[in-house]
Amino acid sequence: MTSPHGSDDAEFVLAEINRRRRVDIAPRVALALVAATQLFFAIPWLFASSPMLGAATADLHLTRDGVLGIVFGVSGVAVAYRTRLAWFALPLVFLLLLVQTVFAFIDHRAQHVASAFELLHLLGALIGLGIAYFVRPRGVPASRPTGLRRVK
Repeated sequence: MTSPHGSDDAEFVLAEINRRRRVDIAPRVALALVAATQLFFAIPWLFASSPMLGAATADLHLTRDGVLGIVFGVSGVAVAYRTRLAWFALPLVFLLLLVQTVFAFIDHRAQHVASAFELLHLLGALIGLGIAYFVRPRGVPASRPTGLRRVK
């Protein structure tokens, strides 16, 4: 659809998405490193094994954290590689943080997990913050003509 001023709606949407993308390399590398660390811990957890930190943790908790950690890690690596994916990854990561927080409280109360182990959930929060960084707007908003549009 074209507006009376000759501006294409798709161009407007693409301009807004591009305005919100970041091209800095340092935040992308930092996000990739945190996501890779999350994957390093999450892959053994998926099989209810944690050679470093899971000695006092229930298998169910480790497996669930493994699945969540893999999704966190893959989301972080994908956004670090292609920042435009941040728009799509942010709601997913927010939902994962919510699920992980609820189950952390449930498992901690049931004494299925050591408190120190729960600190590793901060990696997921860091990934969420890193993804949110790439959603922030930059530059000036794209101009969109005001007035009535003729729709064909």
